[in-house]
Amino acid sequence: MIHNCDCLELLRGVGSESATVVITDPPYGINYQNNYTKEKHARIVNDEKVFDYEPFARESFRILRDNTALFSFTGWSEYPHNYYEIRRAGFSLKEPIIGQKRASGKTDLYGTFQTNSDWCIFAHKGHFKFRGTTLIHNKRAGTIPNIGRQPVAEFKTRFPSAWFGTEYPWSSENSAFQNSYGIQHPTIKGRKFIEWLILLSTDPGDLVVDPFVGSGTTAVAAIGLGRRFIGCDISKEYCELAEKRLRMNL
Repeated sequence: MIHNCDCLELLRGVGSESATVVITDPPYGINYQNNYTKEKHARIVNDEKVFDYEPFARESFRILRDNTALFSFTGWSEYPHNYYEIRRAGFSLKEPIIGQKRASGKTDLYGTFQTNSDWCIFAHKGHFKFRGTTLIHNKRAGTIPNIGRQPVAEFKTRFPSAWFGTEYPWSSENSAFQNSYGIQHPTIKGRKFIEWLILLSTDPGDLVVDPFVGSGTTAVAAIGLGRRFIGCDISKEYCELAEKRLRMNL
């Protein structure tokens, strides 16, 4: 279910300890607009000011069950402040995920490096443990690494924090995807990337929450994997876009 409302309005309506994971992409406070496509996307609502993580983090902590996780995308320069606010809310912060995104430009094309990574805060409420998945095969599956040790499992149970390389999904969709299906958003996330986060952190039937739904990536991923979903966006346009993406199952 997708609501057109402020993130705190949504979170305050969610029952305490009812969600299994929060996966979201709040504004970074950088007034971002792409400059590498012919048609510019609209600027994200409230992205011209620094986003206050504290009430968002506090409400996210309240709605999550014990031993669950929060994944929240952020800009690298905003990471230290957001890290502090999430820790103050009661979360235990772990090493962030750095995902490989489709390369994009910034306002200063000749004085900054081209952005090709997404930073995602990873935090625990309680003592979270990854679910078993079949996402990546172990190259040494079945071998015994040392005498007395168990054979290496068929699939990886521990992942690196930097998701780069052909084994890992892109953290964002490309412009061809957006143009082909009319799903236009300046910070659109990759469905497969979000699916991996959901598979690592939830079981079928669990509740996934995204209070900054954007283009609806988390909604499509969650529902497609048999999870329950609730989310919102302050922009009516993006709520309609997310509903469209759900109908198209993209």
